[in-house]
Amino acid sequence: MKSENKICAILSTVTRNEKLSPLINQRPVATLPFDCKYRLIDFPLSSLANAHVNSIFMAANQGETQSIFDHMGSGSEWGLDSFKKRYFVYIQQDFERLKEQGLPYFDQQISFLRKSKAAYTVLLDSKFVCNVDLTAVLKIHKASDKHITAIYKKVTPDMAEEFDTIIRFDENNKASSSFLGQLTSVSEKEALSLNMFIVDTEWLIKFLQRMQEEGEYASSSRLLRKYMVDMDINTYEYTGYMSNIRTIKSYYDANMSMLDSSNFTALLYSSQPVRTKVNNEVPTYFSKESNVTNSQLSSGCIVEGNVKDSLISRRSKIEKNASVENTMMFTDSKIKSGAQVKYAIVDKHVVIENDVRVEGTLENPVVIPKNMIVTENIIQK
Repeated sequence: MKSENKICAILSTVTRNEKLSPLINQRPVATLPFDCKYRLIDFPLSSLANAHVNSIFMAANQGETQSIFDHMGSGSEWGLDSFKKRYFVYIQQDFERLKEQGLPYFDQQISFLRKSKAAYTVLLDSKFVCNVDLTAVLKIHKASDKHITAIYKKVTPDMAEEFDTIIRFDENNKASSSFLGQLTSVSEKEALSLNMFIVDTEWLIKFLQRMQEEGEYASSSRLLRKYMVDMDINTYEYTGYMSNIRTIKSYYDANMSMLDSSNFTALLYSSQPVRTKVNNEVPTYFSKESNVTNSQLSSGCIVEGNVKDSLISRRSKIEKNASVENTMMFTDSKIKSGAQVKYAIVDKHVVIENDVRVEGTLENPVVIPKNMIVTENIIQK
């Protein structure tokens, strides 16, 4: 028997976008750092936790699960560490291999949905940084008498990429969808699908069975986006903060927007808390010679130099006479004495040696890959 208020979820972390290289060379998009201490996956996980979702089916790319497990661990921060509340991780390429062999490839998802005994299922991914109140969406979904509710955000077209899904409404307010790249004309504001849906679980099971019989894509959320044009769906407009992570520039801008207190508060300190992995660190140390303005720093850092308009992650060190401006520093990075870093994304375990200059631009921030030791100037215009 299904509980009328119980929700389960299918969370995809398989998004790949080479425009984010080299940041995703050793991690999935889902575990990209955000605002010093968060990861992109924290946002969908927190939305699910705040809606009391206690069972999650996760699809990950082969070779990318370690980063996810390192961050999520037992899942305790999101209430997923008990017998009745847990998450399961499956490999997307396994489903695709089953499809190629002519074998049932949605059976594991269907089995998960049945065992969940949930009346509703949330489908979502970690490409969009947003803080959606799924409890509010569920109320709208229940009142609609429709099988699917799609969540969207009105944006200017430049906030979408070619294969993002745009929802259009006809004169009767019936919704359909197309990829942005398929549209012959764009409006000043478009309804961008956040790849987030609430669906009736029984309907979803039948839909996946039919798609499996027809040999369709081995991705449930991708199928929903494709077939929205043929379905009578309900929609929900999300009006809160949102960033679409599609390029190095958009990723940099999304992070830097957190230095604006209104964005910071809207995303991270609304009535919907954002949860992340807990790290117990010593407080950050600021020497008398340090000078820090309009920046955010996580715990465990040592700051002896100058920091301006920057985001500094855990256990980073900025030595005396070093300067960091308009920069993101990931965990365990070090800027040595006399070095100057500006408009940069400095990945984990990077060392910028003494008196070295690393500089990008606002439009083209320079990325220093993970574990790199920089001994010569890097100037990117």
